[in-house]
Amino acid sequence: MSLNKKILFVMLTIGGIAFLPYAGAIVCFGPTLPNNYFAYPPLTVPPKAGFSEVVFITVAILFGLAILLYIFPRLFGFKKFIEDHVTAPPKASFPIWAWIGLLMWGGTLFVLWMHFTGPGWLLRWADLPLFWGFTLVIDGIVFVRTGGNSIIGKSSRDIIGIGLASVWGWLLFEYLNFYVDDNWYYPKGNLIPMNEFTIYAVLGSSGLLPMAFEWYNLLVTSKVFRRRFDRGIKISIPKNIKIAALVLCFGAMFVVPFFPNFLFGVIWICPLVMLAIVLDLIGVWSPFNNIKNGNWTPVLLFALTYLVQGFLLECWNYYSGTHSGGVMVETHTPAYWAYSVPYVNVCHIFEMPILGFFGYLPFGIYCWVWWNMFTFMLNIPTRITTHDAFLTNS
Repeated sequence: MSLNKKILFVMLTIGGIAFLPYAGAIVCFGPTLPNNYFAYPPLTVPPKAGFSEVVFITVAILFGLAILLYIFPRLFGFKKFIEDHVTAPPKASFPIWAWIGLLMWGGTLFVLWMHFTGPGWLLRWADLPLFWGFTLVIDGIVFVRTGGNSIIGKSSRDIIGIGLASVWGWLLFEYLNFYVDDNWYYPKGNLIPMNEFTIYAVLGSSGLLPMAFEWYNLLVTSKVFRRRFDRGIKISIPKNIKIAALVLCFGAMFVVPFFPNFLFGVIWICPLVMLAIVLDLIGVWSPFNNIKNGNWTPVLLFALTYLVQGFLLECWNYYSGTHSGGVMVETHTPAYWAYSVPYVNVCHIFEMPILGFFGYLPFGIYCWVWWNMFTFMLNIPTRITTHDAFLTNS
């Protein structure tokens, strides 16, 4: 397959993810969409379907199985992993950028959690020092554990590139959120002008994917996680099944606006599946490639990165506001977010319904798939494209 055809296939896939929901909305509502359908930031949300015991139990079982897989992988056919005999890395000191990151992250968190009313510029732009400061801290920990082989320690341009990819990778979800009647919203987004919030969202989102890659780099420095899932069931999916799944996902993206309650999970699953299949068909590596050899580490560990980081994000967010009866009554940061999801909007941990954390698993994998698509399309030179690139760091 020629390079031009490969690029065309990826462009059609991204176009399908972006434009099929819009086409579906036009067919569903007519050429005139409902008022404030694309209002950003969403400050309030339409009513959602109420609690469903069937949906809750079904998702809870799936989430429970996922947790069991991480704790007891041998129940799912994984063989006992063989520990590497890795030479102990040379000692390294906590790098200067990690100290700077600790000041950025810790200082911002202190201002948010103490509910200070100033400085205004920090409260308005809190996510930038919060996300990037924490990224620098994790990188520093990896730097110490590996004797200097962290992402920033080896090539700072990689983390910058991941940050650029992160902007587009997350804004796609902000856009898709419109079509499911705003599953998340920003109740105090009007603390700053709409255009400033948009700029803030663009710049702040640059820090989301880098944290996933830093967590993965940290996890593979652990003997427990490094080889925990590399001897699993070998699965090779036939090409016709992949194409059928691709077509199904294209169709699902189109009908999302018709059934925003029932299909709200589609926006988390279909973009990942579509991009992963297309990358596989054109010969570009994705975390799913290693499954045919029984190595599930790239998929399962990258999924885990955002289950961990997502918990932290929800914690940081929740305590940046004051609450009464579990409801946020005041915050001084416009970035504070809340959720309004159908069927499972109960048993909250911070603002997130407990089963909502399940959505962080596919999002973690999406981070790497999106990065590899991004580097392929823009021909970005990077060493972080496969699982092996991280193993050489440990």
